[in-house]
Amino acid sequence: MKILVTCAHGTSTGPIMKNKVELVLQEFEIPFEKIDYCAIVKAKDIAEQYDVIFCATSFASLFKNAAAMGTVVIGMRNILSLEEIRLRLQNAGLAPNTTGMD
Repeated sequence: MKILVTCAHGTSTGPIMKNKVELVLQEFEIPFEKIDYCAIVKAKDIAEQYDVIFCATSFASLFKNAAAMGTVVIGMRNILSLEEIRLRLQNAGLAPNTTGMD
């Protein structure tokens, strides 16, 4: 699975978000090939190369073409929340629906 994490500029929040997504994937033991991050401007051009895209909910509609091609677009309200990453992965059917995780 190839994952893209994108934020407004891709310089400070992007790397932090990438690390948090990677942490949750490892927590759920979800295999992935790579996780990249970049600014939203670049992400729009490369989105279809990825299986999953994490972004702020306000940017999710920018990826409707990628979504139409099968990319899972995960819009988040709090892009740095581990709990929301867990929940969004579960809602997308990419992670087991478990309880009691901290």
